[in-house]
Amino acid sequence: MVAEAQRNHAATASAIEGLKAQAAANQKLVSQVGGAVQRIEKRTEERVVKAVEQVAGEASATIAANLDASNERAERIIAATAKLEARQLWSAAAAMCLALLPVVVVVAGLWMGIAGLITGAQWALDVDGSVWLGIGRWLVIAAGLAAAGYGVFASVRWVAGLVETWKGRGMPTWPNWRR
Repeated sequence: MVAEAQRNHAATASAIEGLKAQAAANQKLVSQVGGAVQRIEKRTEERVVKAVEQVAGEASATIAANLDASNERAERIIAATAKLEARQLWSAAAAMCLALLPVVVVVAGLWMGIAGLITGAQWALDVDGSVWLGIGRWLVIAAGLAAAGYGVFASVRWVAGLVETWKGRGMPTWPNWRR
């Protein structure tokens, strides 16, 4: 029994030594696996950093290209706007001339009317004592004044129609049957 116990003890000690050797081998393997995992993590991190840098570089290049294209479009729009502004300047000048044309015509008409009255009065008074010539000339002046008065009346009516059209947004309110 003692011999058997000694054999069991030797077998147990041998098994313990085997288990210790196996535990040391397992510990060495775990250490190696840990090192391999760290190396894999380091390589993966390096690859991720390179990929991020590459994507960031491509993105910045794309953004720069888009920004350049946007700047070019903006410059074209600014140039087109400048052309339109120049055209609008000429259009505004033409509109101003057209708006001032009736005023000029009215002022010139008044000037010519006053000059005509003065000249006509001088002409009517220069009859050298002939009564019938004076009466005839004053009748001609009266007819001219009547025609000028009708011209003023027609002009005022026309301007009133324009004002009514502008106030009514393009549609005159007369005649009454349109209401």
